[in-house]
Amino acid sequence: MNDGVEKPPETAGVIKSASRTLAVLEAFQNWKRPAGAREIARTLEMPRSSANALLASLVTLGYLWFEPKNATYFPTLKVGLLGDWLIGSIRRDRALSSILQEISAATGETVSLVMRTGFDMQLVTIVPSTFPIALNIEEGALAPLFESAVGIAWIAAQNIGEIEDLVVAHNKRPGVTQVAPLDLKKRISEVAAKGSAVAYVKVLPDTG
Repeated sequence: MNDGVEKPPETAGVIKSASRTLAVLEAFQNWKRPAGAREIARTLEMPRSSANALLASLVTLGYLWFEPKNATYFPTLKVGLLGDWLIGSIRRDRALSSILQEISAATGETVSLVMRTGFDMQLVTIVPSTFPIALNIEEGALAPLFESAVGIAWIAAQNIGEIEDLVVAHNKRPGVTQVAPLDLKKRISEVAAKGSAVAYVKVLPDTG
């Protein structure tokens, strides 16, 4: 890991070129600035030749823009438009928007609509808190499925067979913290008893 950007995961069943392509785009999401091929290759621990070929392909396809003067790359608007229709469709859902606004008005806290993406939960849309000290998190951010409150809440709503399959699949991934089925069962029971999930310092420091 470097500069807060993770290298592409070596996950079974994932084509390396696809993993690297998404890792490059996610790196730019983290940096929010242009970057050169050397920095991208070093950060994502990719061979320089592979990085150059991948970046050239993304430029040809119109997803990256290359600045010859500084020899740097930066995403084009084509990248942002890929998921624009999905976010737009969710925001246009009046029922969902109404629920988010009602919760925000009742609590004053940051309210988010979240969906599962692989082994993460992604914050699709956010209504900021009205308090002077508030949780500041960006739309599109990811929270770990088995560690975050939103993840555990989602898991608790699934049937036992699906949960067991998820645990097995997660624990087969290299380099991850193993999920203990008994500990997870206890957390799910707590969600059922309280009607909500709580987690502290799991996603952001000093935050619950």
